[in-house]
Amino acid sequence: MKKIITIKGMSCVNCANKIEKHLQNIEGIENISVNFATEKLTFDYSDKNILDVVAKEVANLGYDTLPQKQYREVFHIKGMSCVNCASKIEKIVNDIEGVELAQVNFSNEKLYVTSNIKVTNKIINDIKKLGYEIDIIDKMTNNLEDNVDYKLKYRLLLSLLFIIPLLYFSMGHMVGLPVPHILHNNLYMAIFQLILSIPIIVVNFTYYTKGIKNLINKSPNMDTLVALGTLAAFIQGVVAIFFILNGKKVDVYFESGAVILTLITMGKYLEQKAKKQTTKSVQSLLDLVPKYATRIEGDKEKVIPIELVQVGDLLISKAGEQIAVDGIVEKGTAQVDESMLTGESIPVNKNLGDNVVGASLNKNGSIYYRVTKVGEDTVLSQIKNLIEEAQGSKAPIAKLADRIAGYFVPAVISIALLTLLYWIFIGKDLQLAWETFISVLVIACPCALGLATPTAIMVATGKGANYGILIKNAESLERVSEVDTIVLDKTGTITKGEPVVTDILTKVDYKQLLTYASSVELLSTHPLARAIIDKAKENNISMVAADDYKILDGLGVYAKILEKDVYIGNITLAKKYAKEIIFEKEAEKFSNDQKTALFVILDNKIIGLFAVADEIKESSTQAISSIKKLGLDVIMLTGDNTITAQGIAKKANIDKVYAEVFPDEKANIVKNLQKEGRVVAMVGDGINDAPALAQAQVGMAIGKGTDVAIESADIVLVNNDLMDVHATVKLGRKTMKTIKQNLFFAFLYNILGIPIAAGILYPILLSPMLAGLAMSFSSISVVLNALRLNYWINK
Repeated sequence: MKKIITIKGMSCVNCANKIEKHLQNIEGIENISVNFATEKLTFDYSDKNILDVVAKEVANLGYDTLPQKQYREVFHIKGMSCVNCASKIEKIVNDIEGVELAQVNFSNEKLYVTSNIKVTNKIINDIKKLGYEIDIIDKMTNNLEDNVDYKLKYRLLLSLLFIIPLLYFSMGHMVGLPVPHILHNNLYMAIFQLILSIPIIVVNFTYYTKGIKNLINKSPNMDTLVALGTLAAFIQGVVAIFFILNGKKVDVYFESGAVILTLITMGKYLEQKAKKQTTKSVQSLLDLVPKYATRIEGDKEKVIPIELVQVGDLLISKAGEQIAVDGIVEKGTAQVDESMLTGESIPVNKNLGDNVVGASLNKNGSIYYRVTKVGEDTVLSQIKNLIEEAQGSKAPIAKLADRIAGYFVPAVISIALLTLLYWIFIGKDLQLAWETFISVLVIACPCALGLATPTAIMVATGKGANYGILIKNAESLERVSEVDTIVLDKTGTITKGEPVVTDILTKVDYKQLLTYASSVELLSTHPLARAIIDKAKENNISMVAADDYKILDGLGVYAKILEKDVYIGNITLAKKYAKEIIFEKEAEKFSNDQKTALFVILDNKIIGLFAVADEIKESSTQAISSIKKLGLDVIMLTGDNTITAQGIAKKANIDKVYAEVFPDEKANIVKNLQKEGRVVAMVGDGINDAPALAQAQVGMAIGKGTDVAIESADIVLVNNDLMDVHATVKLGRKTMKTIKQNLFFAFLYNILGIPIAAGILYPILLSPMLAGLAMSFSSISVVLNALRLNYWINK
């Protein structure tokens, strides 16, 4: 496969040659070419894992890598009968040039593809060649399929239309029901059963076309088992007719084959109906999208379709109306219900400058808001895409089940043949051998194995979204169930992240100090910076442009203001950049009061000291106690000084604290905890938390945090509340418990069912019809068990 990566930072053609030469030493990539003019690195590779190695090696040389534009597409595939079909499709699509990742979710019939070039037509053509129906889902519009295949419903109804009279006439006489006299003749009865069976065979012929085709392609699946089992019953019936013509009395199995086809089709239909419920969280999100918006045009209001709304439009929302799209309030006030996003039913006050989210409900008031995001960029669309991508991913436990299922069908066919030969070899009649052969083929169910994990993942990710817990992939959900240590950032995670300036000490003019400090902090996103800016605004301070702004990790910030060097940060920064330390005792006193002390240094002289206080969130102490009750250790990491950190930790009921920690040290602390054998979840909200979030087995970003933190995290907590950490761990554990129940049932069903079908309880035998019924409902039971997660309540 070919890969194109953009490289930034090359200054001449020698840089390109150096990169080329260095990458040639990496095993697994070929045809390496670096074009200095276009800043593109091109190479061929076979193993997708090599991409991370290449990016790391380029970074080690001092250059930045930007991947080529990625395309993410979702396809709806019809006709998969079991997890083996999904595995086969995955393999075919992953082999297409340009495809970086292809994953099939058998339970919702979706194929998720990430590629670096457009491969839509190639995918559609290749999948159709395999005999499946495929449609691309337009993620920009509400095209979530109804999942219930109406062709399947048609097949079921037609099968029932013929199976009812077939069962009546073939078995009615056993319970005293009147049967036409002509059918008392064995030959006529056999021919009559054949006639009624043919329409059922025809309408369900897809089992034969797909099953036999997959057998020929050496990738047998559930369709293959059904096809072989029912075909055996029909062939026996046809052969029996010839024996009857020669005057011999032989039983026929037409009704067995027809009943099996009908029951399996019924099971598939009910399974589809049940699986539809696993995606209802996504559907409910899509149903929230309003169809119209009211746009302000001059001095008039105009109602327009939502598709015509553009970024920059001025919209109005009145009491009782939905917010059409994402925006920022320019006028008015309102109380907005954002429960669709946060799960919190209490309305939020919206005023000038506040952000509003599309599909939230204006409960009271009227606001004018400027559109900032539309279509796929809105918060609602991103949440929907996040859920769908999580549902399309596979947990490690699911990959294990898929591998087992790959060997399952060939093993079942072998067992069925051995069963047939065994009964013949020990001298039993051919009828018994044939019955057990059919029963073994029909009772085996790889579907239950394939559905065990994805159905639970689908329900859990949707349920989590209802509570404002956005899980990015299935692996994270599995990992969070294994977590034993929670590491918490302080500012904005344990505390409110809305600090205020409480004290100011200065050696210069008060307003001059605020001018220098606020001008530097204006370029920062840190909550402490916001406190100084707010203080400057209170005093009507005019801020000036800053040059050469830099973040000094673990120390503070620097910028050039009015041609002067200005530093703002902690005591460590002061000792490094100031010629003389003043205000040290005052800073220590502030720390003892759980306030953060920020020194302001102008041209190597300390000119002032700010004391900034950040209160603990109301729910933090209770949340940390709840987390501990789950048996988890809680640790706090912070760049703040030790005295302040210890005071916050004591209030929050945290026993272990790492203070005065640099951002890269946060990641190292997480790494050291992992070396002790701990499974770590890191919770943070800032840019300085991103390395630790990426290092932890599970990274959780507070929803109001920075984009970098959210991007680095595996799970996003929209509500900005530590109680959701407790809820996430509980949801993960409940999901894994459900998955293990499903897998246990699936394995137990097959381990017990196949030997019983083979005749291990002889003379008690399982008829092929009952075997088909058992197989149909084994899949349904797994889906229904997963649906119990819908009733999970966050307590």
